[in-house]
Amino acid sequence: SASPTAAAGAVYKGLVFGLSAKGGFLYATNFRAGRIDVFGPPGADGQFTAVTTGGGFVDGGLPAGYAPFGIANIDGDLFVTYARQDAAKHDDVAGPGHGFVDVFDTDGHLLRRFASRGSLNSPWGVTRASFAFGRFSGRILIGNFGNGRIGAFNNDGTFAGELEDADGNPLAIDGLWTLTLGGGRGSSSDSLYYAAGPNDEVNGSFGTIAPAPGE
Repeated sequence: SASPTAAAGAVYKGLVFGLSAKGGFLYATNFRAGRIDVFGPPGADGQFTAVTTGGGFVDGGLPAGYAPFGIANIDGDLFVTYARQDAAKHDDVAGPGHGFVDVFDTDGHLLRRFASRGSLNSPWGVTRASFAFGRFSGRILIGNFGNGRIGAFNNDGTFAGELEDADGNPLAIDGLWTLTLGGGRGSSSDSLYYAAGPNDEVNGSFGTIAPAPGE
């Protein structure tokens, strides 16, 4: 719904599949309600039903007004990004430092805070770079919907720098949504794919990002 209310439905911004000891589940970021909704495992009819998790995907250290925005499964852990909600709790409020990233297990237990504020600006897409990605090989890449920039982080969450264009300027992709490492049919496991909604999400864009030769 473009005009959601507490009773009128969710605003889902991200979705990922994950495995726990109980089976396979779908994890959806409900930006309107400020929670992770979990569905599954599928029954005999193939339908996923809403379930609860042991941990509940709770981070008591988050400031008020932030809600789950993006979600990614990296090496079996769930990386959840948080953006600031607008008054309607339908869209984000972009701005420097507007963002957090947490890591949970697939039963909803908080493992650690991965990143806070800093270079984050409505972070959404998260993936791990391939190990053939130049100086950021193997780093966790976090894409900011707010300014289109992509930050690289070490495994401990320390900031390692931003992706740059061939001229050494920060790479910025208007309306940056998701980041996905290739590896499926017809793609290279070293390719970094992105999807974006430029011009205030009126248009769509899909492409790849590669390190500069010799980097």
